[in-house]
Amino acid sequence: MVDVQGQDVVAVLTRAPSAGGKTRLFRELGWPPDPEVLAALLLDTLDAVDVAGCRRVVCFTPASAEMELRALVPAGVSLLPQREGDLGERMAHAFDDLLAQGAASVVLIGSDLPGIDPSVVAVALRTVRERPGVVVLGPARDGGYYLVAAARTPAALFSGMTWSTPAVLADTEQRARAANIEVVRVAAAVDIDTADDLRALLRGSAPAPRLRTAINGRGGWQG
Repeated sequence: MVDVQGQDVVAVLTRAPSAGGKTRLFRELGWPPDPEVLAALLLDTLDAVDVAGCRRVVCFTPASAEMELRALVPAGVSLLPQREGDLGERMAHAFDDLLAQGAASVVLIGSDLPGIDPSVVAVALRTVRERPGVVVLGPARDGGYYLVAAARTPAALFSGMTWSTPAVLADTEQRARAANIEVVRVAAAVDIDTADDLRALLRGSAPAPRLRTAINGRGGWQG
């Protein structure tokens, strides 16, 4: 249980760094999965979404990794184990669980957004507070979305979806139209899925201090 009664929540969906992940990124880099890089991505993302008046929650898997995550994330960040299921089911469960525990609204993102603009999160939260029936989506460059926000679980947008394709955003918006759910888009962003994504981030102005340190620790890879 997490105490989020009446609060706006930014929930970060993640694997524990020791559990691996980012298969394509590490394959393109020619590295084995690196827990230090994964931890840096998560922590820099948490820093980037530290928005005034919002509660940060890490929705993690596997459930056995709670002690690992508690030792990693800042004290003010709550932890919530993910329930079982495919990506859509786990996203729906995260909304269900947080809203059932009293959250006023939820913004759900991944743990690979160290360059996210916090003002985008603020806009998403303000939108769903003012218009509770709306779903906010943040388009990603690969045709998916990096952010979904709502004040009610948008279950119709998650169930039976085919994920990790260039049509995810378009299919989601089509489903929303069929279910009479209004969708509002916020600014596009790039999550770190590929070596090109990482290269662009490192050459840009995003702080991402932990990620830069982790990459420098690997010999200063520059792509």
